[in-house]
Amino acid sequence: MLSLLRRLLILFAVIVTAAVSTAFFLFFYYGRGLPDYQFLKDYSPPLATRLYANDYQVFKEYAFEKRFLKPLHEIPPRLVQAFLSAEDKNFYYHRGIDVGGLLRAVLVNTFKKKWHNRALGASTLTQQVAKNFLIGNEPSFKRKIKEAILALRLEFTFPKQRILEIYLNQVYLGRGSYGVAAAAQTYFGKDIKDLSWAECAFLAALPKAPTSYDPEREVKRITRRRNWVLQRLYEDGRISWAEVAEAQNAPLQVSKKVVNDLQADYFAEEVRRQLKPLLGPLDLLKAGLKVFTTLDPELQTIAQASLQQGLKSYDPSVQVPQISGAIIVMEAETGHVLALKGGFDYKENQFNCATQARRQPGSLFKPFVYLAALELGYTPETLLEDRPLKINLGDGLGVYQPKNISGKYYGLCPLRTGIEKSQNVMTVRLAQQIGMSSIQDIVKRLKVMDFMPANLAMVLGAGETTLLRLTTAYSMIVNGGKKISPTFLHKIEDYQGNVLYEPALPGEIVIQPEIAEAMRGMLTGVVQRGTGQKLRYLTQQYPLVLGGKTGTTNNCYDAWFIGFLQPMQGPTLVVGVFMGYLKPQTLGPQATGSQLALPVFEDFVKSFVKLKGIKPK
Repeated sequence: MLSLLRRLLILFAVIVTAAVSTAFFLFFYYGRGLPDYQFLKDYSPPLATRLYANDYQVFKEYAFEKRFLKPLHEIPPRLVQAFLSAEDKNFYYHRGIDVGGLLRAVLVNTFKKKWHNRALGASTLTQQVAKNFLIGNEPSFKRKIKEAILALRLEFTFPKQRILEIYLNQVYLGRGSYGVAAAAQTYFGKDIKDLSWAECAFLAALPKAPTSYDPEREVKRITRRRNWVLQRLYEDGRISWAEVAEAQNAPLQVSKKVVNDLQADYFAEEVRRQLKPLLGPLDLLKAGLKVFTTLDPELQTIAQASLQQGLKSYDPSVQVPQISGAIIVMEAETGHVLALKGGFDYKENQFNCATQARRQPGSLFKPFVYLAALELGYTPETLLEDRPLKINLGDGLGVYQPKNISGKYYGLCPLRTGIEKSQNVMTVRLAQQIGMSSIQDIVKRLKVMDFMPANLAMVLGAGETTLLRLTTAYSMIVNGGKKISPTFLHKIEDYQGNVLYEPALPGEIVIQPEIAEAMRGMLTGVVQRGTGQKLRYLTQQYPLVLGGKTGTTNNCYDAWFIGFLQPMQGPTLVVGVFMGYLKPQTLGPQATGSQLALPVFEDFVKSFVKLKGIKPK
């Protein structure tokens, strides 16, 4: 009997020695050349950057991987417990390896070809961290051994809390979402702190097969898996049976894949372009920034609808108009761009006609000529000749003979008539009197264009500029002469909430208030008596102040209108509208700013009145 016992002990010792020797050999052999895991000390994964409208609605995301980093103390305990019960209930009691689970995985993976089974995955959270960061997902015996070695090393290097934090921020949970914070937003539109037990269990059910468990296609399957997680939570003593029953009976309500239908791609792209010089070496796709913009979703919606309707009206026979255009809504007092649409459809054409199209402004330029005259002592009532004019340019350059588009001449008349009726001859005659240098000075101060040649054709809008620049310049007239810059950003924060950028507040005066007010009054005259009379009924019907200026270029290549809208309450809005072909060509003999662009502004005003609930007088 003793002899048999001795033999069994010897056999046991041999087996143990062999097992230990094999383990040491495997760990030594496969442990060479493994990836360096020390970088996890400063874990900084790529994070999604989000663009927020002024109501804090997310309207655009830029991401290499959609992820929002959350430290462990900001992840609610119920969400942590759900993942532990679902994935690794003994997480706090092992050193990275569940021996039984590892042996099971080795056996299954060894015979998977024979059994036609999928390779069994890692059995601990630590192993999953090792796999996701360092090893990859190759289904092989070799990978499992390396994974186990790295799991042990991670456990001896990092505290459990750090490993858990990394896992919860790294795990892929479907729909392009990495980490629990991103998944909570994707599936429920919530911050993780607001998740219910049912929602926590749903997220914890996903790591096993995030694609296969998509709730839009596999409602029953993911519901069963969610309920299984809830059952595990009860068995692990982390939740009461009453809570299980309530959560299991909760309907599965997740957001659809496309959550946001706000069409603000042109706005978002301009923000992205402006962020480049501000971010420096930061990568927008990885930086995890919170970008708070000036976008007003309600105004964006009505602005884009007004522009699209105007473009369709030009040629109702086609579904997608060949003509292009743009609209900008700017807050005059601050320069905040509240809405922007740079074309009919961003998917069809990404060229932004609001910011990138450099076109001749035509008669939109005239207010800058009259503004220069007002600064030199002229008034809106100063008399000026409106009669046919011939100018000898000298040096064999011939004769310049501007003509009024309407063919009408008013003789000796007040200066304001030149703006209200958009008279070319009056404008050229005025430029002769005041000199081109004074006009150039105005153009420079208001940043209408980069350079203005000193020739008379420029005063009728022969130069090139953009709708954004023109709308900004008009805003400085409307706001009393205060210098502003077109502003798309309120502030930029990093993922921790630290403010990285805030624009400077406007303050400098570039036009004396009384001069700006006189010019503003002349623009209201355009609506009351001039080329914008189509809008007068709106001022008669509603408590609004409206003003603006039409613009049409030679051969009707471009049609413009920039107007301002001042309600009884709220900021003054300046709305710029442009219509024209991307490759310049005539819009037709009757395609003036009054006929094409002004109706877009009109439609916007009517929609604004309805939106704000402004009652008739």
